[in-house]
Amino acid sequence: MTTAPASRPTRKRRRAVAALLGLGLAAGLAAIPAGARSEAPEPAVSGPPRVGHASNRLLVGHVEVGGEPVRGARVQLVLAGRKAGQARVLLDVGSDRRGRFFLAAPRGHRGQLYVTASQGRTGGRRLPGTVVLAAALGRRTSGQMVVNEATTVAAGFSLAQFAGHGRIGGAEPGLPNAMRMTRNLVNLRTGRTAAFLRTAPNGTSTQTWPTFNSLASIIGGCATGRSDCGAFLRAATDAWGHRPRTTWEAMTLIPQNPAGDPGGIFAQVPARPAYRPVLHQAPADWVLALQFVGNGHEFSGPGNVAFDEHGAVWVINNAQWAKKWKNVCPGLGLFKVDPFAPGRPVEQYTGGGINGAGFGVGFDPDNHLWIGNFGFSGKRCTTEPTSNSLSEFRLDGKPLSPPRGYRQGPLSWPQGVVSDRDGNIWTASCGNSTLVEYPDGDPRQATVVGTGIGRAFDVAVNTEGNVFVTANQGNQVWGFTPDGEAMSGSPFGDASIFSDPLGIASDRLGNTWVSNSGAIPSPCKSGEGLQTPPGTHHGSIVQVGPDGTLTKYAGAGLTIPWGIAVDGDDTIWVANFTGQRVSHLCGARVATCPTGVAGDPISPSGGYAFDGLQRNTGVQIDPSGNVWLTNNWKKIPLQVNPFGRGLVVYLGMAAPVRAPLIGPPQLP
Repeated sequence: MTTAPASRPTRKRRRAVAALLGLGLAAGLAAIPAGARSEAPEPAVSGPPRVGHASNRLLVGHVEVGGEPVRGARVQLVLAGRKAGQARVLLDVGSDRRGRFFLAAPRGHRGQLYVTASQGRTGGRRLPGTVVLAAALGRRTSGQMVVNEATTVAAGFSLAQFAGHGRIGGAEPGLPNAMRMTRNLVNLRTGRTAAFLRTAPNGTSTQTWPTFNSLASIIGGCATGRSDCGAFLRAATDAWGHRPRTTWEAMTLIPQNPAGDPGGIFAQVPARPAYRPVLHQAPADWVLALQFVGNGHEFSGPGNVAFDEHGAVWVINNAQWAKKWKNVCPGLGLFKVDPFAPGRPVEQYTGGGINGAGFGVGFDPDNHLWIGNFGFSGKRCTTEPTSNSLSEFRLDGKPLSPPRGYRQGPLSWPQGVVSDRDGNIWTASCGNSTLVEYPDGDPRQATVVGTGIGRAFDVAVNTEGNVFVTANQGNQVWGFTPDGEAMSGSPFGDASIFSDPLGIASDRLGNTWVSNSGAIPSPCKSGEGLQTPPGTHHGSIVQVGPDGTLTKYAGAGLTIPWGIAVDGDDTIWVANFTGQRVSHLCGARVATCPTGVAGDPISPSGGYAFDGLQRNTGVQIDPSGNVWLTNNWKKIPLQVNPFGRGLVVYLGMAAPVRAPLIGPPQLP
């Protein structure tokens, strides 16, 4: 075992002179590390800028701790940089006796903004140097705002993958979307937790709201002396040994090492917390995860997701939603979710032959979305599903495929669908155990590349353009060159290595990674159903090298692993069909792993648990470093309606991935 690196690579009232001259000077200030004491004099209390001030519009803010104002606080308006750890202070002002401050952003900043607040006094007590508060603004430059404990937790978790020593920077669309994600956690105008966090399907339905309140209360405890802040910062040390210096930095590190010292963090929740409800016992890990269910009448068995170039989430549905279920009928809609926009809008598109989409969904280089129509159905549905087509949609939701989809192939109960970087579309045709290619995305040139791939389930393309397919029934992985020729040694493996394999994903080093369910024979023809065997199941993952060499790994909370994804650090994320957890393991790029050993578990033995998960199939990483999972089946599936009802996102836990994902992941 190699020695872990010492630290993880970075990803990650009017002041007279300032009101007249300060903006020009402040725009050129070097970024000040969060919590560091400046050698310059403390800023005077800010006030509204003069009429005619060279600025955009005015932000009027309040610094608060425990609902009480912080007077004399040092407030900095910071422009996020282009890389993690890069930022530039634009303004440096003070708060008045009511904790109030004024910020007028200079014209033409054209970037993402955030605010930090430190020092000052509240309740007759000076804020310790370890207490730094923050709030994410994005492009907001006007209106009311509050900087407090809740805004700090929201910004820290949402922006975790863009932070380096408390300074924020990153690329579009990931960074702007991460700024907007904070709206789902906190109301910036009031500083209160957002209604989306406080109400169903979140709120008291899951552990997230109490977890959020516990962390916010710890920050308040650090400010008032009710918590041992030194002990808290030690407990928030990341997996590479980096100890945060401030509460703000701690909130950016905890999502990257949520199971590091959960008991040590929990011990600092004050006996009289400022935010309620709080957790009553230490969690297994400090994750913030949110459920997205639309209006509750849209999602029914979402199978997988894909992200477009703007970071919006495209979701395929196994079945139709209905208030009363007598039969399982195929889903006829494609859904686009903007989880970062106010109201979290969901748009539905139909047509193009979409019919009971299964697991296959992905973009091609022309930003067209391809979907495999698996055709879930019941005995008494009025329309028999086709179960033999692909659908193609534009970004505006217009279908490009005909009303019954593309049926060339031949296709039979298609599952995984991916594009390579040349725009060739590859489909795992489960019902006839073949791999089908649409060269240049043209169905008229459909080619059967491989046959005898026992219940072909999922497809991935590696860095060399080679195509790998999981054979769920054959307990193998098949490999083909970009020209469709069988790779030397293909098919790879046997039942000693593979056991009912399902998902497959590629990394940037030429490997593909397979989720070994160990329990799920995929249904691939009419009349077959998905069976979940009783008892406890574990499973494993298998690394398939560029030449077909195989290495098997386990642990990390794997339990009937299904979907699998590779993040921007080439670490591995796995959706589990049971157990209500997501698993995280080290990949082949060992420098990005705490242990430095490929295949080692990063998540604990129970995975990263969340009580809002059901039975999960798809897992993907977005450009903001969030981990998305599909709640495909209910925890206790009903024979009449087994289908789950939406999406779950773990905030700020994975290295961001450029969208759309075509082939191996790319850094944004």
